[in-house]
Amino acid sequence: MNFIRKHQKAVLITGFVVILLVFLAYWQRQTTLSNATATKLKDEPRKSGEAVSTFYYDQLTAKEAAVYDLMKEKLDNMEGGTVTFPEAMSGPEYLRVTTALEDEGYNYFYGFYDIPMTEDNIYVKYKESDLTTVKDKVITKAILFLSCAEGINQAGNYGKDGEVQNLAEVQEGLSVNLEEKLEEIVKTQNETEEILGSIMEGLPSDYGEKKAVDYFLSWLDENVSFASNIEEDASSVSSMEEVFDGVYIYNSLSALTEHKATALGYAKILSELCGRAGMESHVVLGTWNKSRSVQESYVFCAVSMNGQTIYVDASGAKGSDLGNQKYLTQQEAVNHMKFVEYFVYD
Repeated sequence: MNFIRKHQKAVLITGFVVILLVFLAYWQRQTTLSNATATKLKDEPRKSGEAVSTFYYDQLTAKEAAVYDLMKEKLDNMEGGTVTFPEAMSGPEYLRVTTALEDEGYNYFYGFYDIPMTEDNIYVKYKESDLTTVKDKVITKAILFLSCAEGINQAGNYGKDGEVQNLAEVQEGLSVNLEEKLEEIVKTQNETEEILGSIMEGLPSDYGEKKAVDYFLSWLDENVSFASNIEEDASSVSSMEEVFDGVYIYNSLSALTEHKATALGYAKILSELCGRAGMESHVVLGTWNKSRSVQESYVFCAVSMNGQTIYVDASGAKGSDLGNQKYLTQQEAVNHMKFVEYFVYD
């Protein structure tokens, strides 16, 4: 008290500064909120029926589409092992096809392609992990890994030049499916569909575009947690079985059955729900904060609403960078994330 009596002027000035700072912080927050994209979106009526996105497939060339169709057929029929392509592809072509398969809207939590090889069984990524730099059309085949395969944990043996030396053994193990594993896949598919169906049943029929997306995001916030430790888990897996059970499922629609998802999983789920609600949607891949030396992969969910494409941070994992805003215009999105260059995002 004696200090206050002796230094009343200083105390008053300090108090004024504190009040001013609080006011400025409040004013800045209110300005941010008033300028946020979310506050400018109207709850316009949704289109009737479902919207099916072919965003990625439509950008494939005829050659790429032929490879895509073959690879998709093998995935649908669960025919694992080596898949030989109709024509040899470059690294970017291979990336475009596999990205389209991964992100077009299917729920292939049980299988994925890897180990792109030359005609002589040389693993293309053995010495060069960045496929965007592989310009020559040398990729003629890849391996389809299925979680239900009898030999899913058969490891590949590589020569000094990257040749897969035991390809025949790998092929044999991946070409036979275990019945109990097939039943597990069907069970997960059914559980996923039940959850998606229940979410859609809870969507009020009078909700327009904005309210529908708000509802989906709110449901995800309440029922799904962010799989923040996936990268660490992926680095410690010792078998393909662990990859499927402990990592890959969280990147898919079936992450719903685990109540946990990565940013990609969140984006896929939101995109699927938006499509069922009549709004065209697709995931958008890229690297976060392109100004940093260390870049990390990230993903938005693009939704057609209010006559434009809005980019949604479905997981909210980048809330601290985005001022806790989840809706962005394309310009706002590219300010934070560099989109992959082997697809066109308009």
